[in-house]
Amino acid sequence: MHIWHIFCTFAAEMENTRENIIQCASEKMRVAGIRSVSIDDICRDLGISKKTFYVYFETKDLLIDELLHRKEQVLYDDVVRQSKGKSIADLLIHSMQIAKSGQDVRQMPSLYYDLKKYYPKQFDAHLQRLEKRNQELLTRFLTRGKQENIFREDLDVELTSILLAKLHQNMLNKLTTAKDKNLVARVSKYGVDLIFRGLISEEGKRTINEMMN
Repeated sequence: MHIWHIFCTFAAEMENTRENIIQCASEKMRVAGIRSVSIDDICRDLGISKKTFYVYFETKDLLIDELLHRKEQVLYDDVVRQSKGKSIADLLIHSMQIAKSGQDVRQMPSLYYDLKKYYPKQFDAHLQRLEKRNQELLTRFLTRGKQENIFREDLDVELTSILLAKLHQNMLNKLTTAKDKNLVARVSKYGVDLIFRGLISEEGKRTINEMMN
């Protein structure tokens, strides 16, 4: 029993150290960018040796992989949470308001620039995982929208979800090289307008217009 207690304590301490490394790296990279933050910087902030760091992550690349997987999960959980209890019309109106305000532009992660330039393998894998998750969410979103008579009755859910997820992936890929932030706003607004005009039924448009007025 004593040995088991020691083992559990040791395992908890290891997990805490790993979590501290991830949190420290995440915060420093958010502020300074991925390339500017070294393993030495992280170890110095946490007061640990590089030998200790390598127990948890053999390379900086593996640490970045972990950070990206966590970011993807957070984004997915946020979408699910924000969608809970809301109609598709509510969600569409919210999307239009965000696009109009430019909020999505301000939230675009600057670390993507470094990620694509210096860690292209991690960046490409990240986009592929995002595309898969987006397709799953879009399938649920479009299916519900048809059931609520917001989207057109003849809408091909499977094909549309694939196309929209691919468009989103390509947009992220292109915008990480765009110097003009106005381009981000233009693409966002145009994308929402395209969905509104092309996918929503006449009944859906009336419903949304009544809710907005």
